Formats: sequence, C-alpha cells, structure tokens
Amino acid sequence: MVNANGPPSRFRRWAAGVLGATGTALTLVAGINAVVDPFQQYRLAAAFPPRFYSLHHRWINPGIAKHAAYETVLIGSSIMESTRNGWIAAACGGPAVNLSMPAISAAEIRTLLDTVFARRAPHLVILVLDFNAFAGRPDARQDSAGPIPLYLYDRNPFNDLPYLLSGTVLKKSISIIAGRADESFRSDTDAPWFWGDRFRFGTAEVLQGLDPTNINARFEQPARTLAGTDASFAHNILPALQRHPDTQFDLVWPPYSMFVWRDFEQRGQLDVTFDFKRDVARAVSGLKNVAIVDLQTHAEVTTNLDTYMDIYHFSPQVNRWMIERTCAGADRVDAATVAGAEARLRAALAAWSPPSTAAR
Repeated sequence: MVNANGPPSRFRRWAAGVLGATGTALTLVAGINAVVDPFQQYRLAAAFPPRFYSLHHRWINPGIAKHAAYETVLIGSSIMESTRNGWIAAACGGPAVNLSMPAISAAEIRTLLDTVFARRAPHLVILVLDFNAFAGRPDARQDSAGPIPLYLYDRNPFNDLPYLLSGTVLKKSISIIAGRADESFRSDTDAPWFWGDRFRFGTAEVLQGLDPTNINARFEQPARTLAGTDASFAHNILPALQRHPDTQFDLVWPPYSMFVWRDFEQRGQLDVTFDFKRDVARAVSGLKNVAIVDLQTHAEVTTNLDTYMDIYHFSPQVNRWMIERTCAGADRVDAATVAGAEARLRAALAAWSPPSTAAR
C-alpha cells in the first residue's frame, strides 16, 4: 500500500508547482508583449514611440497594413524603401503607406495584398515590379530575405502565440519600456524604412568593386525563365488585379541603371526580360483597373550614375520622381505600345558605353 503522503504525492505537488510557475511566466510574457506590441500587430504605436527596426520589415509591415489609415499603397523591393508616405499622398491624393520590403518576392507581394484587402479596399495600389521577384517557382523567396512570419499576416489570433511568447520580442518590449536604444531603429512614421540618408550616391559608388565585363560577379542575381516568370505573375499578381476591380493598380517598371541591362545582356537574360514585359502587358490588357508605367526608357535617369548607390538602387529623389510620374498618368504602355518602348531601350543599350573604372 502506497503512502498517500509519500513520494508520488510530493512529485504531483512539485509538477503542479512547475506547471503553475511556467504558466504564470508565459502569461506574463504574453501580457507584456501584447501591451507593448513592438511589431504593432494589434494597434499602431501610441503608448510608446514607434520603433521600425532595421530588416524587420516582414514582422512590422503586416501590422501597418492592418491598422494604418491609407487610400494608396506602395509595394516594392528595397529600391522603393526610401519613399516617404507624404510624397505618395501629395502625388496621388489621400493618405498613403509604403509597405516595401528588401528582396521582396512575388509570393510576398501576394501575401501583403491579401493582408491589405482583408482590412480595406484602397483606391490605388502601386506595385513596383522587380524582375528578380519573379525568379524561380511561384512560391519561391530570395535567400537574402530571411524568414517571413506568416502567422502575423493572417486573421487567426491563435496563430499569434509565437509572437506573444517570443523571448526576442520580450527583449524588444522591455527595451521600449525602459527607453533603451540597444539596436538600430527609426521612429519616423512617414518613412519607417528610409535608408537614402545613410548612403552615398554617385558614379564612384556604383563602380566600386564592379567588373563591367562580369557585372553579376558582384550581385549574383538568379537566372530567370520566361515560363517561370509568367507562372509567378499569373499565380501571385494577376488574381489580385482580377479580384478587386474597384481598386486601381499601377504596375511600375523601375528605372534601373544601364548597368542592369548590360548585366542582363551578359547573362542571356535580355530577351527573357523583354518577353516577360510583353506577356505582362498582354495578361492585363482586358483589365480596366490596371495600368502599366514603364520608366525604364528615361535615359536622363538610367545613364546618370550620380543618382545611384549601386546598379539597382537609386536616390530618394528618383523615388519621388517615380511616384509623381506614376500618379500623373505619365509613361503608360499597353499591349499595343510595349514593343515601341522595348525598341527604344534596346537602342539606348546598344549606344551606351559604361564609364571607365578609372573614374573611381
């Protein structure tokens, strides 16, 4: 006969105590993270100044998409991060929000659009299309992007437990409460991801470490196939354009420097790129709520390397120029005129000579 006050009883009390202490600790962690909410998952920052942590776009943008007030949405890759919300609002009308993310994939654009439209139907969505976003399988993501917490993008609150119980998030919550600045962040709600004030722009910067005879040696961008890019666009972008006929979508081809096009030429990606642009124009030709804006033929921008940080990333004044031209209805192409824009760009590329690396 087992003594009721013997070891089994003590073990049960010990186990109950451990479970109770663990539950209390987890409840406390979840409570602190929910109240401070460093990633603005439940509300925009109010009790504490907002913190937009470097490279935490994928954790914070879903909260902004859910809770910010806006009529215009900008989504693009890192080239569009240095675009102020106020610039978009001034050019396009109404409040605006920039949800751009570095190394964004077409699949992530789809996820962001689903998050936006689950809460509201904006008047205008500006999608700045990066060719590399459509590389690989339709659900592919770039390795440099890091993980994406999909549980923050959906509408199921029970999926938030990884956020609420995270020790990393708790560390940020405590830092916010204590007013410590122990990691890099911005607090400017008008430009949360702005980096254009931290880097230099100019020909010397573009040429730094660049081999004009093997441009991709520095950037190592993936190869693309026409079948793959078309499938990615059809899976990730086209359905959103079709499902929301009351929202205007402007699809923007950004003004990469001429070095990008020379790189495409070196890697046998030039024809694939132009074929993809034509296929996109054909795919949206029957949609009255979609316009294509092609800014890639502006030689005054693409050949002026003093406005670039590298062959892809341009200065904030170019971002502002892009938004202003887009919302002014300039540089629009369609299935009938896309070939003319292609011919102009091909001619400009054939005539262009890169500056000597001796200019560095």
